[in-house]
Amino acid sequence: MLDQQRFQMENEVLKTYLPSTAFRFMDMHTANPYLVMGLMTNHGKAYPIRIDLANYPQNVPEVYITKMLRTKDGAVMDSPSASMHTLSSKYGFTRICHYGSASWSYRVSLYKIYIKCRLWLEIYELHLKTGKPMDYYLNHQA
Repeated sequence: MLDQQRFQMENEVLKTYLPSTAFRFMDMHTANPYLVMGLMTNHGKAYPIRIDLANYPQNVPEVYITKMLRTKDGAVMDSPSASMHTLSSKYGFTRICHYGSASWSYRVSLYKIYIKCRLWLEIYELHLKTGKPMDYYLNHQA
């Protein structure tokens, strides 16, 4: 769980780089704290995300786009997919893969997670345009 010092640091970093209306910490004094954020892609589409903080920063936090996304072909993105970088759904939302356990460090900030989520969403929109799996853009493009 986020201790008070880490919470203050994370909050300050987010306030430095994002408008105060773009994020909100929720249920911080409960067993299931989380952060909600609004992300805007380069194409102007807004996506709300949820970052579960119960085990953060010791473990990779679960991140969800707070709606169920679909692939270009209309398939629901509610299950693990290596090529689409998704994990099992929860809350009825698409859960995205943003950091692997092997690359995780307690030093990773919520702002870095925000950046990874933003990248994921930009690539998702490319997938919607081209139909190519998200993995194509992560592994085959320089």
